[in-house]
Amino acid sequence: MKAYVLARLGQSVVVLFGAVAISFVLTNVIGSPADALAVPWMTEEQRRALDAQLGYDLPVLPRFLHYVTGVVHGDFGISYRTNRGALQEVGTALPNTLLLVVCALTLAVGIALVLAVYSVRRRDSGSDRVLRGGIGLLQGMPDFWLALMLLLAFSVGLAWLPSFGFEQASSLLLPTLALSLPIVPILFRIFRGQLLDVLASDFVEAMRARGLSEPVIVYRHGLPNIASTSAALIAFQLGHLIAGDMIIESVFAWPGIGNLMISAVLARDFAVVECVIVVVAALYVGLNLLADLVQLWVDPRVRVGAA
Repeated sequence: MKAYVLARLGQSVVVLFGAVAISFVLTNVIGSPADALAVPWMTEEQRRALDAQLGYDLPVLPRFLHYVTGVVHGDFGISYRTNRGALQEVGTALPNTLLLVVCALTLAVGIALVLAVYSVRRRDSGSDRVLRGGIGLLQGMPDFWLALMLLLAFSVGLAWLPSFGFEQASSLLLPTLALSLPIVPILFRIFRGQLLDVLASDFVEAMRARGLSEPVIVYRHGLPNIASTSAALIAFQLGHLIAGDMIIESVFAWPGIGNLMISAVLARDFAVVECVIVVVAALYVGLNLLADLVQLWVDPRVRVGAA
């Protein structure tokens, strides 16, 4: 077990180093931020001085080593737009992203679990087939299109909810719904498949032979038996949402790291871009590692496989 955990930790470190390297390569391929800061009347000497001030006068390898050293010490440089530390900028936006992602995942898990239980209890009925068809239709909808439709319906058409920003609690509703609905089909199919596997097992057949009702079997014995794999799935989806919510944040002007990333790319604020990439990668890797460890802890079958 210790060897397995150490191996997963080693893999996580390698992935994080790859994210650091990729973030550096991507930002340096674009060019120097001086291109965005320079004004037409600047001389070549002033332009070189600006490059030196931003640290882009050094060769690539020394600049990369300096960047890696800074990342290890939590120093991602200064945002030239705000003159604040890049990590401070990301730290200001990150809580808003985490709030949105946690609310969206909670809503998606609740919806998917209710629909999966209903589908299992009414399996192969007409309503079950209609439900699964609707889930398939929802899975085929692009998330940006769904966000725009929600915006047009509830903000523009009905004027019930705010369309952008985060000035009141109701501002959270539309982006939460837009972020949660696209992952409901994934969670629904997994929950439904797991429940059907549990209900087809021998110990459930023994319970039916003893006269236990179907609701008791589903709620008291079926749901607890899918808890271990579901916990790992939820942790994985949380990392996926953090890494992929940029479109939703941009549509609703949500003040999170996705919106920060887009504005930083447009302004060539490379320190913030690199910081966002590394922080998102660290969160994604950490949550996937947590999912593996949770599943390893709660499920004896996974422990045997790991051994």
